[in-house]
Amino acid sequence: MVMLAAFIASAEPIATNLTPESAVAVALGKNLDLVAGRLAIRQAEGRLKQAGLWSNPEWETGYAPDTAFGNAGEYNFSTGFKQRFPITGRLAKAKTVARVDVALALAEVGNQERLLAGEVLGLGRGLLVTQEKLKANQGLQDTLQKVIEVSEKRLKAAEVSAADVNLAKLEWQKLTLAQAALLNQQESARTTFNRLLGREPKTPLQISGTVSAELATNALAEISQQAPARRPDHQLAALGIDRAASEIKLARAEKWEDWTVGFDYSRAVGKYDAPIGTKTDNFLGVGVSIPLPFWNQNQGRISEAQATRQRAEAELDALDLRIHAETQTAEDQMLRLSGILRQYRDESIKLAEENVGLLQKGYGDGLVNLTAVIQAQQQLTDLRQSYLEALGQFEQAWTDWQTATASFPLNQSKP
Repeated sequence: MVMLAAFIASAEPIATNLTPESAVAVALGKNLDLVAGRLAIRQAEGRLKQAGLWSNPEWETGYAPDTAFGNAGEYNFSTGFKQRFPITGRLAKAKTVARVDVALALAEVGNQERLLAGEVLGLGRGLLVTQEKLKANQGLQDTLQKVIEVSEKRLKAAEVSAADVNLAKLEWQKLTLAQAALLNQQESARTTFNRLLGREPKTPLQISGTVSAELATNALAEISQQAPARRPDHQLAALGIDRAASEIKLARAEKWEDWTVGFDYSRAVGKYDAPIGTKTDNFLGVGVSIPLPFWNQNQGRISEAQATRQRAEAELDALDLRIHAETQTAEDQMLRLSGILRQYRDESIKLAEENVGLLQKGYGDGLVNLTAVIQAQQQLTDLRQSYLEALGQFEQAWTDWQTATASFPLNQSKP
């Protein structure tokens, strides 16, 4: 059956063109670590099924002849049953603990899904930014290549110096090396991305979509306030308190151990002198065994469970503070970067592009030298790279905010 499922899974077509959001859906279904983690739910369900079951009854039988002592034909035979009976509702309390364990396993898997979704989104959006860097870099190379071609013609006519042409070529080579580094970074990220999707490292993959810094700030605060209620790890911590409370009740119930009730039948055959002869006696008995909690009142486990509850409460308080810090940090970073990106996009880059255009025209008309064109091109290159670096930081901050607030609906636009 497992082999058949594996064959069917391998026969499914593998999507090679994904958006970061659609990749999350694939990862939640195929990530191997998550598949293994979900088995913890089945383990907890198995413990729930076992919890609350009575212990099995015991059957006892015995036969004691006098073969080794006179061999007169005398013997004793006995048989009976014993059953332990739980008191103080121990089994019901054990079942309550097991139910909480199932909820804990579900919350743990939910938190794994939250972290995985954040990792996939962050990596996917990072790949989109890398693609934008590659596109911008290639555009700059193409523009600079045209400038070099014009400059080489002018060099033959002795209108520019060889140093000017070499300066342009060095700038083009710098862009080429940067392009190679970006391609290497992209390939490494794709390998990691395929692993998160439960695929072979070299599976063909293309990430599509757009990256932007558009931000609706009116929804940020509201969603951030809802973060604790949405976070599975917050539910996990709260369930830890519930489990500790149930453990306290169970530990107190186990102060009294199970009582044992038994029924037995025995038959004794004895040989006596005449006139009695052979005498047979039959007995039917009942017995009760009651352990008394004199020395062991389960006080150690009760104390442990109480301390566990106090620790769980402290951990929940610490988690609340951490969630608030995570959401606030990511939110503040998005707002700051949004303003920086707006200035890059609406002012600095536009001005640099206009300057490059003017200088290239002036160079074509013979009014400016090649060095001024190269310097302006370098300035534009630096601004575009800085813009894309800031854009990548914004996309990561947005992903961090989504991870912190556990807000991962597919095809979601920025709030």
